[in-house]
Amino acid sequence: MSKVEISIGGRDFAFSCGPEDEARVRSLAESIDRHFQPVGPRFSQNLLFACLLAADEVFDKAGVAPGEDPELVRTRERLAQVEQERDRLEAALSSATDARGRLERDIRQQREDAAAREAAENKAQAERIETLEARCADLQRRLEDAQSHELPFAAPAYGDDPDLLPALERFASLLESCADKLEGRTANA
Repeated sequence: MSKVEISIGGRDFAFSCGPEDEARVRSLAESIDRHFQPVGPRFSQNLLFACLLAADEVFDKAGVAPGEDPELVRTRERLAQVEQERDRLEAALSSATDARGRLERDIRQQREDAAAREAAENKAQAERIETLEARCADLQRRLEDAQSHELPFAAPAYGDDPDLLPALERFASLLESCADKLEGRTANA
């Protein structure tokens, strides 16, 4: 144990304390001495007021009321911080939930729009196919009609007359012979 000499209000006092506590005891005594003011004739009363003022200063700096547990105050402060953080997180969650709802609504709208475009394209494609099929059917019908009409020089158009075809062939031969003669005259002239 060490002996520490302190002075409060002009009076000297001696204390015994551990060597590691000497500086702390001196500091506490200086704090009390700063608050010591002679307000009456009795030294003990003045010393009591100085201690009360020093204790009040300590409690003010610690942010606690006399008799209040500093750990309880820190716990309340931490609880207030946690509640503020919770409120901030709840607001962020609400904002994120709103944003998610908007995104889901936008995605749903995009899907509906894409489905409507696809349906319109499919309908237009089906109409084009239907138009082409109708044109093909019309061409097929016209081809069949054309094939069903007989050509004017075809044998079936003139019935079953066996002399008609050889007569037409002789007539064609005579026309060729006339053409040859006419070409010969034109070449000589």
